[in-house]
Amino acid sequence: MYIVGKLLKPQGIKGEIKAEVITSFPEHFKQLKILFVKNVEYVQLMVESVRFRNDLVYLKFAGIDNRDDAEKLRNNYLYIPENELLPLKDDEFYYHQLIGLKVFSERDVYIGRLKEIENYSANDVFIVESDTGEIILLPAIKKIIKNVDLKARKMTIEVIEGLLN
Repeated sequence: MYIVGKLLKPQGIKGEIKAEVITSFPEHFKQLKILFVKNVEYVQLMVESVRFRNDLVYLKFAGIDNRDDAEKLRNNYLYIPENELLPLKDDEFYYHQLIGLKVFSERDVYIGRLKEIENYSANDVFIVESDTGEIILLPAIKKIIKNVDLKARKMTIEVIEGLLN
């Protein structure tokens, strides 16, 4: 299961709930009939309606018919199964595909493992952890990220001055 959003707070009194979009394809919400939340296990929610306002999506789920029911969903992440993921271009990747990749310099020197990805308006930042526990921040830009090989689970970067210290 893969995260596509986070439920924030109820909107109005009829069970609608506001959600943060955590996907590069917000329009995908209009196509989804089922979303999942996870407590101990995944719980299926049938989508009745979807509307957008600014960068948020407002969702109405079957059986969630009042503010109190919607409130119970607050702060849950929204998930979709892998078969619902949209295809990407050749040079695009889902975060879950990148997490855990081994990171090497262009001279094939091991740097560490990609641990997390943070989103910023200018570009994403890859957080790499070395074997010694050192954290390295890599801007996710083409000047730095030279190659991603998912089959080999390897990322190759250009080490420019000041990047690793």
